[in-house]
Amino acid sequence: MMVSDIVSSITVSVLEVPFDKPIRSALGTYIGSDYVVVELRTESGNTGLGYSTSLDRRGTKAVVSYIKTDLIPLAIGQDVSQPVALWQRMWSPNKARMRGGVGVHALSAVDTAVWDAAAKMQNQALTTLLGGSRDRIGVYGSGGWLSLSDEELVAEAKDHAKKGITGYKLKIGGPSDQERVALLRRELGDDFVLYADANQSYTVGESVSASRWLAEHNVAWLEEPVLADCPWDMAAVAAESEVPVAAGENVYFGWGFQDIVDRRAAAYLQPDIGRCGGVTEWIKIAQMAEDHDLRLTSHLLHELSVGLIAAFPSGYKVEFMNFFEHAPFTQDFSVRDGYIMVPEGLGHGVVFTDTAKKLYAA
Repeated sequence: MMVSDIVSSITVSVLEVPFDKPIRSALGTYIGSDYVVVELRTESGNTGLGYSTSLDRRGTKAVVSYIKTDLIPLAIGQDVSQPVALWQRMWSPNKARMRGGVGVHALSAVDTAVWDAAAKMQNQALTTLLGGSRDRIGVYGSGGWLSLSDEELVAEAKDHAKKGITGYKLKIGGPSDQERVALLRRELGDDFVLYADANQSYTVGESVSASRWLAEHNVAWLEEPVLADCPWDMAAVAAESEVPVAAGENVYFGWGFQDIVDRRAAAYLQPDIGRCGGVTEWIKIAQMAEDHDLRLTSHLLHELSVGLIAAFPSGYKVEFMNFFEHAPFTQDFSVRDGYIMVPEGLGHGVVFTDTAKKLYAA
């Protein structure tokens, strides 16, 4: 018989973690990342941690308010050993206003904390609980911001290569896209994998045109070429593109990914654990990738994502974006020989340092 463990308290806080320097994509300029941190405790003394992030430091207060007002009252007194049932309890009365955005960010953070506690309750790592056995996952380096000079762009890519990373993603959607891709190909060589991220900045026609010159430089994928809210346009691109399409960072819930899959709009699925609906929805998305012979990768949050990628056969690589000189976690998530280790310990294994909690508290 499954032993119950009842949620007795939940707290929510914000950490405002600055970047080493501002960064810019086709969507705008960012100076740091806000973490909306959910910490729950059960009657047995068990704990769970979850969080969502905002790169542009907007909407954070709304996510906090949503968690406090609409989700915590539904989660208190519930059993963490039944995380899917608890997810349904939080989602069902909120579904009319939880189509995406603030609501799903809030739900993702709480759901991740519940799964963390559920795995700890069973004395298991979350990766193991979900059926995984891999202890490390390969990464691709990510950055290539439009704010970087050509020299900085090449230096960043080569810095990733020195860590044993065999692939690098750059931002496109600026005036010198073709020249920047050609430059990286010359500097990194033919065997180094390149990925391109348009951040929803192209039309369908522009995306198809871009795919031609991306293919000339053997770029592995074109990411989020058009508006994420228009899967029919994504499918139109995928049907004509000369390189595979990747999508998912701004897709919410499993049914959002099902639409992408049904339309054959992407070859790579990229859920963000902080905004896809949490671990409950990640499981569904990973299974879709497996069922349709697609590859599962991640968007940001490599520290949380590595264990989830490792849990499923469809798991491909983790996006590694080195925002911080001193990361706010107790664990070492640095890259060695092109891999990040799955955190050891129970639950998902991610813990914020006491120093980070004090230094970055909003």
